[in-house]
Order: sequence, then structure tokens, then C-alpha cells
Amino acid sequence: MSYCFTQVYAIFEPVDPSLTLDNLLSHLQQVIASEVHQVGFDVAGAYAPFADAFDFDVAFETLLEDDFQLADHCKVTLQSGSVVLEGASVENTDDQLTRWVAWVLFREFGSGHSLSFSTETEWGDGTGSRYFYEVHRDGTVRTKVFCSEPSEVC
Repeated sequence: MSYCFTQVYAIFEPVDPSLTLDNLLSHLQQVIASEVHQVGFDVAGAYAPFADAFDFDVAFETLLEDDFQLADHCKVTLQSGSVVLEGASVENTDDQLTRWVAWVLFREFGSGHSLSFSTETEWGDGTGSRYFYEVHRDGTVRTKVFCSEPSEVC
């Protein structure tokens, strides 16, 4: 069986320059409590338009794990006034959670009409792909795919 490593990167400018890391993490915990842990929350209705950018089912499954720790999956920092998210490079796992976290934080704190992020995957045989996403507040998603093997169709 071949293996792969996937890494996600996202960065955005916040509307409020006084935003703190505590604000971000507190908001994220509130969303997890109000969406992920609420049986009646309509996850498909809220996130179906974004299915090309992240698999919300996988993200929610990860968040519901008993031993869930955000730091095991992604790192959220403030750098030079920007919110930066970097997914953990996890073997055989897509970084759906990091993509979802990026969207949740952007929709609350981000400036502009869209969030851009990238996902890079490297396979054990030396091939790989990079996806660039532009996720708009209106639910539209634009995706560009680049492969390390020009003849390969991604």
C-alpha cells in the first residue's frame, strides 16, 4: 500500500487588527459546541456548498474523537497581523479538519469575500498534487489542481 502525506496552509487578514489568539480559539470552541456537538444541527445544510473545499463529515468525526486535541491536527497563529493555519502533515489522512477550521475562523473574523488556501499531497512514489481553493462567503468554491506528473490526471 502506498502512503501519502497531506499538508494544508491558509492565511487571511482579520477585520479587527486587535484580534487575539484567545479570541480565535474561544470562537472555535463555541462553534464546535454549537455545531459539532449538537445532534440537531443541520451540518449538510450549512456546509454542503463547501463540499469541494472540505469534507465536513470527516472534519466533524475528527472533532468528536474522545482524545481530540486541535494541536494534533493544525496550528493556528497570528503572524504580522494575519491569521495563519497550518495543518499537521499526517500520513494517510487528508487535512479536512484544518480546512474546516480555516473556514470557520474566516467567516467570523476574516476580511474580504473569499478565503484562499492550499493543500499539498505527496505520495510515496514521488508524485504529488497541490490544490488551491478559493472559498467564497456565498458558498461558491473555485479549485485549481496541479500534479507533479504532467501526464497524470488529478
